[in-house]
Amino acid sequence: VRLHFPKADILAEKLNMNTLMLYRSLKNEGTSYQKIKDDMRRELAIKKLVIEKLSVEEVSEIVGFAEPRSFTRAFKHWTGLTPRNYCKDQPKK
Repeated sequence: VRLHFPKADILAEKLNMNTLMLYRSLKNEGTSYQKIKDDMRRELAIKKLVIEKLSVEEVSEIVGFAEPRSFTRAFKHWTGLTPRNYCKDQPKK
């Protein structure tokens, strides 16, 4: 299973609005399409890494990154830690 996000124009069309209206509506709500995608990727990545104990490479592909290095950079931006360091900091169960 791989996370997939439609392009903004396709999403807007499905919501019966134009792309500019979609962006404005999200901005009025204090968010953006990119932020929503990043939040979903981050939450799924954390679940797959910490709970399911999948590898960085597997999680990278699942959340839609072309290569693990790009995923690691994004993950560090989201959490302040690399995926491996994030997992090390989680309490052992």
